[in-house]
Amino acid sequence: MTDAQNQVQPTEPVMLDGPIALPSALPADVIAALAAIGKRRDLVRSELYRRHEQRLMELTYALEHQPAAGPAPPSGRPFVRVVSWNIHRGIHLDLIKTYLDRHEDLRHVDILMLNEVDIEMARSNNRHVAAELARHLGFAFVYGNSYLCLGFGDARDGEPRGQNRESLHGNAILSRFPFTRAENFSIEISKDKLHSSDKRLGHKKALWAEVQTPLGPLPVVAVHLDAYASSAQRGAQLEDALDKVSQRGLQERVLLGGDLNTNTYDMKTLGQLCVNLARKLFRGGFPHAMHHYLHPHELYERPVFSRLEERGFDYQSFNAMAVGTTRYEVESFDSESTVREQMPGFAVKLLRRKLRPWNGVAAIKVDWFFGSGLEVMQGEGSSRDEQVVPRSPTPIARPAVDGTQISDHDPILVDVRF
Repeated sequence: MTDAQNQVQPTEPVMLDGPIALPSALPADVIAALAAIGKRRDLVRSELYRRHEQRLMELTYALEHQPAAGPAPPSGRPFVRVVSWNIHRGIHLDLIKTYLDRHEDLRHVDILMLNEVDIEMARSNNRHVAAELARHLGFAFVYGNSYLCLGFGDARDGEPRGQNRESLHGNAILSRFPFTRAENFSIEISKDKLHSSDKRLGHKKALWAEVQTPLGPLPVVAVHLDAYASSAQRGAQLEDALDKVSQRGLQERVLLGGDLNTNTYDMKTLGQLCVNLARKLFRGGFPHAMHHYLHPHELYERPVFSRLEERGFDYQSFNAMAVGTTRYEVESFDSESTVREQMPGFAVKLLRRKLRPWNGVAAIKVDWFFGSGLEVMQGEGSSRDEQVVPRSPTPIARPAVDGTQISDHDPILVDVRF
């Protein structure tokens, strides 16, 4: 059995008839000792790892559930509003709360599907992001863990601010309506994060939960595919999620959403990234690349979208096509530090020059909804006197509060009925 296979365990749906707590955290000195081990081979051979292996598996597959404090308010709406959002760890949690309260469309959300959710990480001020946000909204939540973090994050997370506590990172689903069951399950392992700049144990998971809406039960699946992978690997990860949907009998009516990282790049290795760049140059250079950032389904991310098409999932009507949900911006630390992780320093200078015709901004479409058995609502989305009217699927660009950007991804919104 390979190391990757050793990290995978089968899962089953969990009935959510009451609270489910996280396993107790590992002591800080144990996490520090694990972090000091540099290679996977040395890790699995160590007595420390063997002693804590079962707890590590429990933590990296952990599922937490907390019902809402009170009953769901009545809803006369003929649709359910769902938002999917990569919240960049929840570093700006208080501003996220403010943003959800203030935004005309987001304050009427019924279900929130979140990627990059921290629990007790120093970079996000050692807060339980999902629990705090759910409590603020008066929602129930389900959290599915993916990683036990051994460090403080990557360059974009800044200098450490204290010590990590629980050190967990994964996906969450929040809902104004109750949950009935959920499952936190493995998807294809594309890269060993023990050897990344953001050192972690565990691997990508997807989280599905069944929400008991006023229209009936709605299964929703929060998915986060790997950016530092090939499109073929992202396709394999999505296929695992679609397999689970099929195995659980959910495909008749289901909504999936999340950060698919359809960035059009093959970042499995530096060599493959260089080949990818050469192909873009040959096919038309920067104008060609800029087009495909907003149309990843046409060519470079076919392994992802062909899986959806083969299984009859709709993504065209669930999204504002050709509208970006994140962006590369020259002279932005977050954008340029990501390039520096993969490429020599001159690549940043080259991008500054090549992106001048586009005012230094490359919009990229990476966040998506896709579904089956659902009708997507269309409309202008203006609400009057708290009467919420549907709006067409849309990203909400550049989320910020009082001039502070609160995530590098835009929340995406869809109104559905069934």
